[in-house]
Amino acid sequence: MDAITQSLWITLVSMGLVFASLLLLAGAMSLMTRLFRDREESLAPVPSGEATKEDEKARAAAAAVAIALAGQSQSAARPLTLPEPALIGAWQLGMRTRQMTQKGETSRRSK
Repeated sequence: MDAITQSLWITLVSMGLVFASLLLLAGAMSLMTRLFRDREESLAPVPSGEATKEDEKARAAAAAVAIALAGQSQSAARPLTLPEPALIGAWQLGMRTRQMTQKGETSRRSK
């Protein structure tokens, strides 16, 4: 066999091994998810009657208290305060001046 044929066979065998191992891993993961699946717990039946009405009333009261507390913690409109004017440095002033002069030159050229 020449070198090209031998390298093609090595490539074919190694790619086959890679795909076979990937299929084996996918099968193992599928098997483990089926074996170790969480089982649903059976829920005890809720007794109907007066107990559930009391529970609903308690939940409604708790929700009302939570909403009232949340409303109290949020304040109404606040006055807006303007930030202090920032002092600009020499480099920033120079760059702004250059930009303004460039804008002025382009508007003069277009006329």
